[in-house]
Amino acid sequence: MNIQDAIQKLREELNRHNYNYYVLDTPTISDFEFDQKLKQLQELENKNPEYFDENSPTQRVGGTITKNFETVSHEYRMYSLDNSYSKDELLDWEKRVQKYWAMCYWNILAN
Repeated sequence: MNIQDAIQKLREELNRHNYNYYVLDTPTISDFEFDQKLKQLQELENKNPEYFDENSPTQRVGGTITKNFETVSHEYRMYSLDNSYSKDELLDWEKRVQKYWAMCYWNILAN
């Protein structure tokens, strides 16, 4: 299988998993497995920019959202763990959140 075929196969697989997760609400692989496949695709696309596709799963988040859930507005930004799978990645995420909230705190004091 050549690089272009491998990229296309990964895109199709990830699109199928996105559909299962977001529309059917029946994921068929774990979040970790999905993230690993997405990372593999991102690496292949970075090394082979001639196969860029704006519709690639690496260029957008998720898929079509199911209508089974009510839309909710959050008063504060909802921070993701950014696909953190190690202690160091979690600590980095925690630092980013603490930095953001410190900035918010000082903005409140300044006003």
